[in-house]
Amino acid sequence: MTIRMKGVILAIAAVGLIFMGGCALNYTVKTPTPSALPYTDKADEETALKIVDQRMGDDKKFSVGRAKVNLVNISDEMAFLSENLVNELNSRGIAAITSDADDAALLFTVRKYRVRNHQSTGFSPFQTAIIVGGDFVSNGESKKLAFYFRIGKVPIWSMKEVVDPCYNIPLSLMVKELASKINRFSFGLQMPREKVEELVQEIQGSDDNFLFMKVLELGYTNHPAAVGPLLQLADHSDGYVRASAICSLGVLGAVDQFEFLKKCYYTRDDDEKLMALKSIGDLNTPESRNFLRSVKNSPDYGHARIREVLDLFL
Repeated sequence: MTIRMKGVILAIAAVGLIFMGGCALNYTVKTPTPSALPYTDKADEETALKIVDQRMGDDKKFSVGRAKVNLVNISDEMAFLSENLVNELNSRGIAAITSDADDAALLFTVRKYRVRNHQSTGFSPFQTAIIVGGDFVSNGESKKLAFYFRIGKVPIWSMKEVVDPCYNIPLSLMVKELASKINRFSFGLQMPREKVEELVQEIQGSDDNFLFMKVLELGYTNHPAAVGPLLQLADHSDGYVRASAICSLGVLGAVDQFEFLKKCYYTRDDDEKLMALKSIGDLNTPESRNFLRSVKNSPDYGHARIREVLDLFL
C-alpha cells in the first residue's frame, strides 16, 4: 500500500470518527460575489426591499440535520439574505436598497429558510440542501418566491473540502436565483441575447465539474432565447447539468414548457424530479398550481424531499 493510499484511508477514518462522535463542525462561508452580469436596461430609480422573517417554531432553526454544522460567520441569516440579495440586484443594474419601511415597494415575507446538512456515515457523501420559501409582493401582486438546491461531496482529506461545494456555491446560487426571480416579477429586465449565445458556446463541449453553474446562468438571463438550449441540456450526460437545465426553465418562467416539466416529474429520478416540481411551482399559473395540489393529494407527498419542495408553494 502506498503512503498516499494510507493517508487517504486515515483521512476517511478520521472523518468517520468526527461524524460518529456527533461533534459539531464549524465552517466559515464566503460572502457571495455579485454576478456582475448586468441587464440590457437598468432600473435606476431607488427601490426599497423589505424582508420579513415569518418563520415559526422549528422553522426558525437555520442550520439543521443529522450532521451538526455551525456557520460561524452567519450570525444573522436574515441580514445575510437581505444584504447579499440587494448587492446582487445592484450588480445587475437594479437600484435596490434594504428597508424596514412598511410601504417598501418590494416585500419578501420569508416562511422557510434553512440549510439542511446530512451524512449517513463518515464514509458517504456529505450533502446539503439550501431551502428558501415565502411570499413576494410587488406592484400589488403576491407570488411564491422559492429556492431549493441539493448537492453533495465526498470528503477525502478533510471535512473542510465540503465548504465550497456544499455551502459557498449553493448560498451564492440562492442569492442569484432569488434576484433573478425578483427581477422577472417586478422589473422584467433581460440580459443581452449575446450573453445567452456566449453561455451556450461556453457550455458546449465543456467537461468542467461545475458546468451546471453555467447552465443555471442561462436561467438568470431572463431571456426567452435560453429556453431552446435548456431543453437540449435537460438530456445532457451529467446529472447536475440535467437538473440545472430543468431548474432554469422555472427561473425563466417558461410557462409554455409546463407539459415538458410534467413529463420530467413523472419520468426522471432524484434531483431532476425535484427540480421539475420546483419549476412547475415557479410557473405560478392556475394549471401549475392544480398540478401541485394533485401531487400533494397523491402518495408522492409521503416522500420527504417531494414534500419539502411542494410545501414551498402550497
